Amino acid sequence: MLRPEANIYLDRLQKNYQFIQSMVGSAKVMAVVKADAYGHGAIPIAESLSDVGVHGFCVSLTSEIRDLICANINKPILHLGAISSDSLDVYESGQARCTINSIQDVKILENHGCQHNIRIIAHLKVDTGMGRLGVHYDDLYKILLALSECRYIDIEGVYSHFSTAEEKNIEYRDWQLIRFKKVIAMTEKILPDIKYRHLANSAAVLTCPESHFNMVRPGISLYGITPFTRPNKHLLPVMRMQAPIVLIKRFKQGEVVGYNRKYVTEENEKIAIIQAGYADGIPMELSNGGEVEIEGSIYSVAGKVSMDLVAISCKDMDDKQDHIAIFWGGDDMNIRLETLANKFDKIPYEFLTGVTKSVRRNYINE
Repeated sequence: MLRPEANIYLDRLQKNYQFIQSMVGSAKVMAVVKADAYGHGAIPIAESLSDVGVHGFCVSLTSEIRDLICANINKPILHLGAISSDSLDVYESGQARCTINSIQDVKILENHGCQHNIRIIAHLKVDTGMGRLGVHYDDLYKILLALSECRYIDIEGVYSHFSTAEEKNIEYRDWQLIRFKKVIAMTEKILPDIKYRHLANSAAVLTCPESHFNMVRPGISLYGITPFTRPNKHLLPVMRMQAPIVLIKRFKQGEVVGYNRKYVTEENEKIAIIQAGYADGIPMELSNGGEVEIEGSIYSVAGKVSMDLVAISCKDMDDKQDHIAIFWGGDDMNIRLETLANKFDKIPYEFLTGVTKSVRRNYINE
């Protein structure tokens, strides 16, 4: 069947994990597999990382917790999102840990634990400057006192999240780090049995060893991509987004390619049509400026990206129609996601999570 495909190289995933573990020493790695493992497929990614000793996983939704448990993933799962009264049962087995973001969360969890005579494992999130979820820094002492009186909540960890860890200017990052150290000190005074302290995302894992503590939460780096403008030579792209060429045509000078006449041939030209488009996750930004790799050569996108087709100018390519075009994840630096994101003022996460269900995932161990 002629359709776009995403090759997912599990051996590369495992090598990336091993590199990250080497960076953080004895710290536990909680792999972030939210958003279907950034478009890679949460279940096969979790299975593969479990095989090489990852400590656990982080997700955003309770439905993601249920999916992992149903797939017999038996590692600890940290729910990074907000708790909901209609989903509290997901924490009852003890495998899933919830996040406490407010004093109201404490009340809800303590009440649920009391009603069912169970202890709920939780991590306390403190907002040190990200400005999203988490207990306000100024409310920390009050919530710690409340937690110290709880009989049905076990606080396993305390954590926060960097706002600017990928930026060159590290002033705000370091300010957050100092704040988090104060959070740890205050927490340990009131909850001395706390086990884990974690702050580092992918950017901090790679550039800020002081933030590793005894647990880290890498996401995009596991998939071989950095949150910076340049790749890291030790990280291997796990996803290769590709699609077949379905037609090669010859155009005369002055003919139109694609919607809205955005590409007009300036000379006699050969155009190849690729079976992929924005409905599959190919960004519109690649129109008249993007590139693909075919057998080691780079070809430019001609005209607008359509819903399920992309045209390229390919005058030096032979006429065989069994070529495969690689949009990202190939060997050429021009199609590394860090390069593409920087060129089109996007972030690599958008490319990965934008790959739709129409794209078949092929799981490969080389």
